[in-house]
Amino acid sequence: GGGAYGAAKAGGAFDLLRFVQQPQVLARIVSAVFALIVFACLVGDGYTSLPEDPKLFCIFNANEDACRYGIGIGVLAFLACIFFFMVDVYFPQISNTTDRKYLVLADLGFSG
Repeated sequence: GGGAYGAAKAGGAFDLLRFVQQPQVLARIVSAVFALIVFACLVGDGYTSLPEDPKLFCIFNANEDACRYGIGIGVLAFLACIFFFMVDVYFPQISNTTDRKYLVLADLGFSG
């Protein structure tokens, strides 16, 4: 069976190959890469200047909030991917079903 909140049994050895083949782990890795791409593109090329004015402005309708929002979402998404990736690593070691429930609900709530 699946056990409490998706984990079969608490404890046991960590199998890296089996862990990396899980769909949620692959999705988190891909999501982290895309979050880095969004962040890097906005930081690197999201601001430009006109030849006659050296002041930088956002390429999205010259709206600074649009660039800040995109950068903030990229950073937040990357940090969340790393956090939930670490939760996935330690999840089989957690024996308390209440802790498992809160971690699963936090993942669901953040994803939603």
